[in-house]
Amino acid sequence: MATHPPSNGDRDFITVFKTGSVDRDDYPDLAEHLLEGRTQLASETGYLMKFGDVSHRGLTPFDVASLHDVPAYPLPKSALESLPAHVRADLEQNGAVQMFASYDREQHRFEDVALAWEEQEFLERIAELVAGDCSLHEAVDWTIVEEAERYTFAQWADIRGVTEDAVRSNVNSAREKLLAEEDRDPTGEKE
Repeated sequence: MATHPPSNGDRDFITVFKTGSVDRDDYPDLAEHLLEGRTQLASETGYLMKFGDVSHRGLTPFDVASLHDVPAYPLPKSALESLPAHVRADLEQNGAVQMFASYDREQHRFEDVALAWEEQEFLERIAELVAGDCSLHEAVDWTIVEEAERYTFAQWADIRGVTEDAVRSNVNSAREKLLAEEDRDPTGEKE
């Protein structure tokens, strides 16, 4: 396995995954590959990273991890600590994350980090909720915490820099408005 990741200054598509989070039943070849690689590669954080291209965006993190022609690199502690709080939370919760970022090979730090979610779907859903009865904060909190289940109340509140009660209040308010909307139109059809 390679020991130094690419460094061209541009943002790369990067997949980070916890080595212990690979399901042997779902990804037997990858699990075997990682077990073999443990003699060649140690990671102080328990995470590996792979640099891919945008075409890998449609793959799950573990599908990217199983690509044998894409080298894996240990994720140094300084690189893990350089990730924004919301990315680290996503990584801890899911065991893997896909992102666009610049990686400083000498400082072992990520810069200009953005999660590689399907942003369009989230934006469309938020716009739909705002077009209804929800405020922007209610729509965002509802979509991220309840529908997408991306973060817990505490994690999302920390990311937003607000109290957990504020997020919970927005989610509860959105729930009430959505239930009221359902009561007005039980078929779910728009007029």
